[in-house]
Amino acid sequence: MIDEKINNSLRELEQGLKSMESARKQVEKTVNSYDGLNSTTAEYVSKLGTITTKIQELVDTIGKDYSQKVKAFEKDRETVINAATAATEKLSNASEEFKDSLVDIQTKLKYSLIVNAVSLATIVAILFLVLK
Repeated sequence: MIDEKINNSLRELEQGLKSMESARKQVEKTVNSYDGLNSTTAEYVSKLGTITTKIQELVDTIGKDYSQKVKAFEKDRETVINAATAATEKLSNASEEFKDSLVDIQTKLKYSLIVNAVSLATIVAILFLVLK
């Protein structure tokens, strides 16, 4: 009976050891999976950090380019406005000069008409006196 108890105890001990070995393997597998997942996750996070950095660099570059283009546009706009203002002033001055020259021509035409009318009246008077 003692042998049987010893054998039973040894079988129970063997079963316990097998269960412990199985549990140890399961824990080892879980730890290895965790390590693999942790490594993969760390690599993924690192790549996301790199992508984030590259996107930020792109945003900064676009912002600088936009600022430069806005400055160039403002400079061009200022040049166009100044040129348009100068052209408008020259056109206004030319219009005034043309108006003044038209007034001068009109005055000369009036004077010429008056001189011609007086000349015609004088010629008619002379003809009238000569023919009388």
